[in-house]
Amino acid sequence: MPFLLISCRGKNEVLFNRLEPHASGISFENILTYTEQVNPYTYKNFYNGGGVGIGDINNDGLPDIFFCGNQASNKLYLNKGHLKFEDITLTAGLASLEVWSAGVSMVDLNADGLLDIYVCKSGPPGGLKRHNELFINNGDLTFREESAKYGLNNEGLSSHAAFFDYDRDGDLDCYLLNNSIKSVGGYDLIKDQRNIPDSLGGNKLLRNDDGFFNDITAQSGIYSSDIGFGLGVTIGDINQDNWPDIYVSNDFFERDYLYINNQNGSFSEVIENYIKEMSMGSMGADFADINNDAQSEIFVTEMLPERHDRLMSKAIFETWDKHQLMIERGYGNQFGRNVLQLNNGDNTFSEISRYAGVEATDWSWGALIFDMDNDGLKDIFVANGIYKDLLDLDYVNFMSQPGQIKNIIETTKNAIKTMIDLIPSEPLLNYAFQNQGDNAFKNRASDWGMNEATFTSGSAYGDLDNDGDLDLVINNVNMPSWIYENQSEKVSTPNNHLTIKLLGIDKNVQAIGSKVKIYVGSNILYQELNPFRGFESTIDSKLVFGLGQASVDSIQVIWPNGYQTSIKEVASNELLIIDQNNGQKELIIEVEDTIGYYTKKSDILNFKHIERPYVDFDKDRLIYQMSSTEGPCLCKGDVNHDGLEDVYLGGASGQSGALFNQKIGGFSKVQLPFEGAIESEEVACAFFDANRDGHLDLYVASGSSEFESFASGLSDHLYFGDGTGGFKDSHQALPVNGKESTSTIVPFDFDQDGDMDLFVGGRQRPNYYGVPIDSYLLQNDGAGTFIDVSKQVAPDFIKLGMITDALAVDLDGSNGLELVIVGQWMSPKIFKYSGSVFVEISRDFGLDAYAGLYNCVATGDVNADGAADLIFGNQGTNTRFHASKKEPLGLLVNDFDQNSALDLVHSMYFDGVAYPLAQLKELSMQLPKIKKNYLKFNDYKSATLDQVFGEKINKGGYHLKVTELHSFVWLNDPKGNYKVLNLPFQTQLFPVYDILLHDFNADGHLDMLAAGNFLKSKPEMGSNMAGFSSWLEGDGTGQFSFVPNSVTGIKIAGEVRSIEQFNIDGHVALVFGVNNEPPQVFFKNHESK
Repeated sequence: MPFLLISCRGKNEVLFNRLEPHASGISFENILTYTEQVNPYTYKNFYNGGGVGIGDINNDGLPDIFFCGNQASNKLYLNKGHLKFEDITLTAGLASLEVWSAGVSMVDLNADGLLDIYVCKSGPPGGLKRHNELFINNGDLTFREESAKYGLNNEGLSSHAAFFDYDRDGDLDCYLLNNSIKSVGGYDLIKDQRNIPDSLGGNKLLRNDDGFFNDITAQSGIYSSDIGFGLGVTIGDINQDNWPDIYVSNDFFERDYLYINNQNGSFSEVIENYIKEMSMGSMGADFADINNDAQSEIFVTEMLPERHDRLMSKAIFETWDKHQLMIERGYGNQFGRNVLQLNNGDNTFSEISRYAGVEATDWSWGALIFDMDNDGLKDIFVANGIYKDLLDLDYVNFMSQPGQIKNIIETTKNAIKTMIDLIPSEPLLNYAFQNQGDNAFKNRASDWGMNEATFTSGSAYGDLDNDGDLDLVINNVNMPSWIYENQSEKVSTPNNHLTIKLLGIDKNVQAIGSKVKIYVGSNILYQELNPFRGFESTIDSKLVFGLGQASVDSIQVIWPNGYQTSIKEVASNELLIIDQNNGQKELIIEVEDTIGYYTKKSDILNFKHIERPYVDFDKDRLIYQMSSTEGPCLCKGDVNHDGLEDVYLGGASGQSGALFNQKIGGFSKVQLPFEGAIESEEVACAFFDANRDGHLDLYVASGSSEFESFASGLSDHLYFGDGTGGFKDSHQALPVNGKESTSTIVPFDFDQDGDMDLFVGGRQRPNYYGVPIDSYLLQNDGAGTFIDVSKQVAPDFIKLGMITDALAVDLDGSNGLELVIVGQWMSPKIFKYSGSVFVEISRDFGLDAYAGLYNCVATGDVNADGAADLIFGNQGTNTRFHASKKEPLGLLVNDFDQNSALDLVHSMYFDGVAYPLAQLKELSMQLPKIKKNYLKFNDYKSATLDQVFGEKINKGGYHLKVTELHSFVWLNDPKGNYKVLNLPFQTQLFPVYDILLHDFNADGHLDMLAAGNFLKSKPEMGSNMAGFSSWLEGDGTGQFSFVPNSVTGIKIAGEVRSIEQFNIDGHVALVFGVNNEPPQVFFKNHESK
């Protein structure tokens, strides 16, 4: 739920003040110089940079700062107070010339009350002093190196180390994150490579046995292969069992790892059970609660540019075939973007980065989630930039030409250095995302004073001046590193805060792994003390909680050993020290024996929808998602007059649909003449009495883009029922020509002659995506023969659009039925029969301004005013697409190169200007003449839509647009005061494909069940799989509130296409048609409401 406390900050008040080196005393610079021998080609992590560590090394209450240098020496700065620092590196014994340091962990390893420093070493293979170093604090501002004594002198390519008590024996163990020494180019996507240990390194789990760290990786369940290109590791209790779990972010093609603690000394890697969409080249990672529900989210950075010019000139996306191969070989569903995994509280996560607005931050390293403005909501900082744009597409293209390389080698003395000199370099702004509530964020970096472009890698936060807010330290490449002073306490109305320092027991004196919950009204502020996070960095171990203008009710600390301490009557704006020795009590975990509203039951319907392999992108390279996976359909009716509801499930192409007769105790499949439609992809169905014989008949619509025009697979089918459960094919040519796919059927008596006529929605013409196609009005002759009267009675149905759904309902209270029609790249259409012709009246209802990518529409009186309302299932806002009335998403459909084939061009606004969405390579494959004007990516990167296509935009073809992506409720009003209400954010996280309205909880108000998801989108856009179904309870005013899946018991991870409620064997049940899976059936529990 959104955080409800009031917080204060003036709109123009700068939050952060960058401290100049002469003011702070911080003069560290991580200078990198490439040579013929050491460079990004000989060492792939050359520009990864170094970490930052913040911790109080002398217990004076002031956090000190440690910087990791690559070719520069590490630096330790002593905090002298008032944000003044002194470089004590040499006297402390920490100088590190000719040593390539990567990550730093500041931790009290020997439990003497003093912070030690563990530095991970990396650098070119064969370099000097490769082993990691452990500097033990002597207590007099000097350190001694004892990595060998502790068993921590690893010589792999280490990135970072996280110390935590994984076995809860009272001491700190170590997860050592190592990057692979091998070149990425030496791999292919071989299955099960991660199961082969790397003899030269690999990640390691080191158990602390009386002060010596033993390698127990082999028996722990931890992967230690040479494809583990680990860049980030973060620790946290992911499944809330009070045992620490591990998240590892891997660069390049290997998927990330999520290790769940088995509580027996081992871990299980379960990421594909918990997470459906991952980042591809994962960099930094953090784990923290963004929505104050005491469940932590996971944020992982990647390299997707936000700016259009860099998106067009620096981004490389996997092809569909490569993406599918990765999935088949076990590398997961990965995409080139940051990911923000929303914790659903039931061991599943929903990837919401695109909804949250944090998916694109360019070449990003450090990921830190913390409350920057003390308003009680955690914000997100992203460290950004790489000194050389190694993925610059013009440079990559140049390097792929053997002649160019040969010429440089033959004519240049320092050939490699010369080639690297050619790589562009551009510093980038870091990102500071302010949490807006409802899991949405806004980049406030420039507003907050972070307006310097940098090459930032490591970053860490801590309250350096003890003023109750979190300052930020960043480690830059080839430029000074600096401190951002947080000025929250200096604004006109400062927010409250509480700082907590935990004192542990045994050999974990920092209490690492503790969980703290602060109760503030109905909200819970939650943090876990795991200082090793972000990218190669360590944050200060004091926990700072922003409170907004509220105060604390109580505090609960859950210690690493599972015990707890509770505190009440806590003052704000103070430092609170909580000692584990004082009053810890055994934590009593009350396991709620909750029964969900529904329980899933298997094998109710013995059927599995099986999609035939087909790739739309092979035919239409400029589309972004397939339209060949829109089944299965699902419909119900009593076909044999036994008083029981039967069900029809549509088949995929190559598979006939199936009718199941309900009998006492279950369903039985009926052998019927549906084999004639085996080629069809059945996407919609309806039971109705077509021939007025008193028995239900069945109409099945055939969709999909996998057929050519007039293919048999595009024919719809009407089956006449005999009243005993038997059917026969009517063999009518439906809907007359069979040249296009259809999508929806609405039986209704438009001419009020006593029989059921049909509206049949046209979905798509093969090879003509985007072209509005015909829909049909089929008039019943009374005996079940249907005649197309569209031209005479409904001429506006001609070229109506790409229709996805429709329904008939009385919207204006005239006792007549209006036809409501939705589709993609169009606004909702409403037609009224005038007595002779259907007239469009959409504008009268205010819906013409809501052009969307609609999948479905439903109707019911959700605000109990006697008028039928409408609910529209749209694409949702968890997408890379952005659309508004002012800046619509665009689709141009035209034969731009005059080769008698239509071309598609998507466009979207960036900074107020419309640009083509397609990258130059894709666009020029479709339109080769484009290359004449845009030979290089650098030429194309800033080309607007008008510049690329000029007058051709307005010459013929189709110019479609989308202005609305939300799924929403449209509240009808007899007086014309129509209102649009967006559905709760959980329902915006996925494309909604079906909606069921019913008063599920019997409170007199209509509730809603919405479901969807979409998998087969191009990798550059990414799939939309964040939904598990949305149960929304209505309050009778048109407003709906989300009920968690853990409460309803309904959790569906797949692509739902249809929903029906049944009475099965005397029990209420919900049946979901799921693409490429068996139907899922949930029975209502009698104990639930």
